[in-house]
Amino acid sequence: MNKRSKLMLILSTLFLSIALIIFGANAKPVNAADSYYAQKDDTEQTDGPRVFVSPHYVNEVINNKTDVKDYKIFEASYGNDSTFKKGHIPGAIHVNTNSVESEKNQWNLLSAKQIRKLLLKNGVTSKTTLIVYSTDVNAASRVAFAAFWVGVKNIKIVDGGYNGWKKTDLKVQKGAAKSVKAAKKFGTKVPANAQYEVKTPKQMLKLQKADPDLKLASTRSWKEFTGKTSGYSYIKDKGEPKGAVYAKSSKTSADVAYLLNKNGTVKSADQIAPTWEKAGIEPTSNIYFYCGTGWRATTAFFITYQAGWKNVHVFDGGWYAWDKAHQKDASKYQVQVGNPGSKDFKILK
Repeated sequence: MNKRSKLMLILSTLFLSIALIIFGANAKPVNAADSYYAQKDDTEQTDGPRVFVSPHYVNEVINNKTDVKDYKIFEASYGNDSTFKKGHIPGAIHVNTNSVESEKNQWNLLSAKQIRKLLLKNGVTSKTTLIVYSTDVNAASRVAFAAFWVGVKNIKIVDGGYNGWKKTDLKVQKGAAKSVKAAKKFGTKVPANAQYEVKTPKQMLKLQKADPDLKLASTRSWKEFTGKTSGYSYIKDKGEPKGAVYAKSSKTSADVAYLLNKNGTVKSADQIAPTWEKAGIEPTSNIYFYCGTGWRATTAFFITYQAGWKNVHVFDGGWYAWDKAHQKDASKYQVQVGNPGSKDFKILK
């Protein structure tokens, strides 16, 4: 190597080192959350249908880089679309959670015909891949469960929600949703998946009597479960349906903190199972998840459904409906208060 070549090599190495120092100092560190949110596909195998998908996967769908052609994206939230207009996933449609449930209906899901009408209006049929997201995983799960119950076969929930989407620096769209062409035929009788939902305390009581080993799994907070608080401003009474077991999921009535990773993505059923086993809740159990009015229960449902647990359901009426039934007939719809097995535990008849 001659002197000129050596000099050029030395200069090139020097410039490269300086560039690495300058740009490296300004580079954004990649943490575990960013690594997940930016992953290129969802290759992890699940024993049940994959429900929770990464923002990157959704972006691939939007950009026609998957085999999913018939899809719709719902942004689920309580109230109007004012927040939605400030920013949303491209092509999304705002869906008010009040369009799938109502206080008049004891916060149970509306009729299958009403929800089918909502889906058709937004171009969704039983064969549409429906992608749901929110800033609150429970809101997303609630709307997703409504569609699943009616009969949408391919349900997806954006893991990490809208916050996860923004962390990837993916495109955000502003303004009102663009109008979509309504669908005419749903493609199946509704509700196609009625077996996954129980609405009323009367139905739940009948199931408990038929199966003494049934797990009525409360996804409510420990304070709610033990009767320290009702958890809701519009529910005065405290307690749980008789026979309930504690499926540790939430810290308050507004979260499922114990079901989520620090980055906001859901934990796997394998991560959660050891805690639930203490209450006798196992993958082979006949489980009916419930909470106050159905939101938290649906998140637990989808986590276990994705994991392939065969006997998971949602008791939609939850504590709200059971409390009302107890007020009318306390001896029939009994209530438990306190920690089962402890001296402070009692049954209200």
